[in-house]
Amino acid sequence: MFDFLAEENASICGGSHLKRREFLQIGALGSVGLSLPQLLAAKEHGAVKPGHDNRACIMIFNLGAPSHVDLWDMKPDAPREIRGPFKPIRTKSPDIDISEILPMHAKVADKFSLVRTVHHGGAAVHDAGWQIMQTGRRFSGGVQTPHAGAVASYLLGRKSDLPPFVVLPELMGRGGGNMPNGQAGGFLGKAHDPFALNADPSKKGFKVPDLLPPDQIGAARLD
Repeated sequence: MFDFLAEENASICGGSHLKRREFLQIGALGSVGLSLPQLLAAKEHGAVKPGHDNRACIMIFNLGAPSHVDLWDMKPDAPREIRGPFKPIRTKSPDIDISEILPMHAKVADKFSLVRTVHHGGAAVHDAGWQIMQTGRRFSGGVQTPHAGAVASYLLGRKSDLPPFVVLPELMGRGGGNMPNGQAGGFLGKAHDPFALNADPSKKGFKVPDLLPPDQIGAARLD
């Protein structure tokens, strides 16, 4: 188990001193015996030193996609009904084969790592999975656990005029259950809720909403 408080130069997300394995272990707070309140308390006492660089963390959370055995964890020797219709291809990393439908990823496979052991034991409901995978905890009512982005916002603070935690294109809706989707600031407060873009950057004419006045409000009304 990684002892977070024993690492003199440890930091979260923005820091440069965490090893990849240690960062992944910290991400599963509940499984390594370190609760989020303990982590925040450590920050208050100076045990967690914020980073001083401008790196950012991007979390891509797909609401729908092919199975992992059709993408990242091919099973070419499995029976036909298990291995699926796609074939594995070689990548730029000699240790990684991925699906033929990911040729661009294959070209940069030496730049990323695959973690094939991520899972959860929650109910077979989308909402439960979303909550656990984004906050590290099951929702049991009452105060919500904050999203990983909200934790980064709290620990690292605002480095510029840009929001420290952004969700795009929009917040997730309900997925068949009746629980929060895990994308809010939770008990850290509204100040660490994400800025939801509510627009698709891939569409023509894209612009960030609410940065400019509506078209029906002319310059004369703003003077």
